[in-house]
Amino acid sequence: MAEADALPQLLGYRERRWLDHCRDVLDHLLLPMARQWRRQPEQTVHQGAVLIENRINTQWLFTVLNTALMCPGGIQLCLITDAASLGQAQEQLTGLELPVEPWWGVAEELVPGTALHEPASFNRMMKQPEFWLGLPQEKLLVVQTDCLLAQPLPAFFFSYPYLGAPFLPAQQSEIFEKRSAQGDLLGFFKVDTPIHGKPNPDVYPHLHGNGGLSIRHRSVMQEICEQHSANSPSEEMEDVFFSRHLKGICQPAPLDIAQAFACESRYQATAIGSHAGWKYWSSRELADHLERHWKHVWSMQDGYGESPSITHHDNQ
Repeated sequence: MAEADALPQLLGYRERRWLDHCRDVLDHLLLPMARQWRRQPEQTVHQGAVLIENRINTQWLFTVLNTALMCPGGIQLCLITDAASLGQAQEQLTGLELPVEPWWGVAEELVPGTALHEPASFNRMMKQPEFWLGLPQEKLLVVQTDCLLAQPLPAFFFSYPYLGAPFLPAQQSEIFEKRSAQGDLLGFFKVDTPIHGKPNPDVYPHLHGNGGLSIRHRSVMQEICEQHSANSPSEEMEDVFFSRHLKGICQPAPLDIAQAFACESRYQATAIGSHAGWKYWSSRELADHLERHWKHVWSMQDGYGESPSITHHDNQ
C-alpha cells in the first residue's frame, strides 16, 4: 500500500465513524423523541435555520431533527432543495411534527439557473441578493449536513449579523507504522497535509466566518451581495466573500465569540458546534466531540413528548 494512501484512508475511516454516530443518534434518540413532538400553533417565530441540500437521506434527516432539537424555541426550519428532490424531502418528515411548520424553498425558483448538484452553482446562488431576499426570516442559522450542533444553541448568538468558525491555520500530521505480513515492524513514516484555513488578509482582524455552520442576518447578506457580488470571482467561496466585506457593513463579532460558537480546523472542546471536524481533528478529539453531543441529546429526553421549543433554554 502506497504511503500516500495512508492519511486519506484514515480520514475516510474517521468520516465513517462520524456518519455512524449520526445514524445511531438518529435511530435511538432523535427519531423516538421527534415522533412525540407536537406542533405549537401559537409559537412565535423568532429566527430561521436554513438547510440547503438535494441529497435527501438519513444524514439529511439527522441534520433536520438535531437542528430542531438544539436551536432556541421559535425557530423555523427553512428547508431548501431542488425541484426534483422536494417531494422526497417532504416525505422524509411524514409522521413527524416539527414545533414550527417548516418553510420549503426550491433553489431554482429562488435563483433561476441554480443546480445544487454543482458546487460552483451553489456558491453562485449564495452570492446573489435575490436568494437572501427570498428567505422568510431576518436572523438565520445556516447548517449543512456535515456540521453538528453538539449542544443547545443560546439565542444570544443570533444577535450577531455574521458569525462562523474561525479561519485559523491547521495542519494534519500522522505517524504510521510499516509492518511485514507477519507483523514484524519495518519502520515508520510521517504524513503532513497542506496547511488548511490560511485566512484571506481581508478577514483580519476578526479571523472568522466559516459558512458551514454560521449565523447570518438576511439584510446584511443581501446588502453585501448588492454591493460586491458582481466583482466576486466565481471561484471565491461564498463564506470568504461575506467575511471579506463584512467590515464595510457592520462591526464583526470578536474572535472569542466565534470560538465559543463553532470550530472547524482547530478543535475547541467547549464550542457549541462544528463543521467537518473529522477532516482536521485527531481521533481522540473527534470521539470527545461526538460523545459530548450524545450526552446532550440523551439529557434532553426529560422533555419527552414535548416539542424542543419548551425543553431547554430561554428563547427570547
